[in-house]
Amino acid sequence: MSAVTVRDVTEENIEDAFRVCSNVRLGDPLQMQGVEFKRRWIKGMLAATGPCVKVAYLEGRPVAQILFYSEELVPYQPHPRAGVVLLRCVYNPFKEAQGKGASTAIIKNLIEECKQGPRCLKGAECNFIASEAFNTGEGVPMEKLYEANGFRKMSEEIAYEITGKYTPPHQLRYMRSKRDEGCATIIYNPTCEYSYPTALRVRDLITGIYPAMSVRLINQWEEPRESIRFANHEIIINSVQVSGNLHQREKLRGEIRKAVEGTD
Repeated sequence: MSAVTVRDVTEENIEDAFRVCSNVRLGDPLQMQGVEFKRRWIKGMLAATGPCVKVAYLEGRPVAQILFYSEELVPYQPHPRAGVVLLRCVYNPFKEAQGKGASTAIIKNLIEECKQGPRCLKGAECNFIASEAFNTGEGVPMEKLYEANGFRKMSEEIAYEITGKYTPPHQLRYMRSKRDEGCATIIYNPTCEYSYPTALRVRDLITGIYPAMSVRLINQWEEPRESIRFANHEIIINSVQVSGNLHQREKLRGEIRKAVEGTD
């Protein structure tokens, strides 16, 4: 098996994280806006607590990354769990590098760091690592990858217990409001370079159907109170939480129409 090495992301190798996540979109101006949001976020986290991204290298080439941080640092979580490291994603988009241990190497690296008092917790004891597994359709499904590395399905999350027992996150509830009627709100997260471009595309989808509708975009790390008010739900239209995503565009169109007109 080819040699895999793992490095924490610093300001010196920060671009390697984007060479993984945006490998086929580095020439896309819209994607680069999302990259800039994430670059600023990573630099802020480096200053606050240290590395929050690890990159796996296969024969010196960046091929996989993992992103993580303390739940207590999340400004849009009003009741964070102490000693919890949130694992936001693991990503290896390169077919020629899949199945060679890169993703497993960075997961195991994070687990070992958490056993020693991770820097993202400022050396405090880690109770458990928690993640909401989602799948990109590339390589091994994220949930299977986690389970192969000792994680277990817990409530709505998948978790790896370190020194404590798993506890589920506090659930927020959105209360419909008159001030949210007749307009739309889209929440994006700067920890993912795809989030802002996706928010813009959803905005364009909404205004393509309802040109006169006002659409507001919220960066949930910079406007956490508004994100909390919407229960951190990504799309709210006419005071209705809308499900669906751009991978199922027609379904999303139907949800948008239903929120505005009350019909499919």
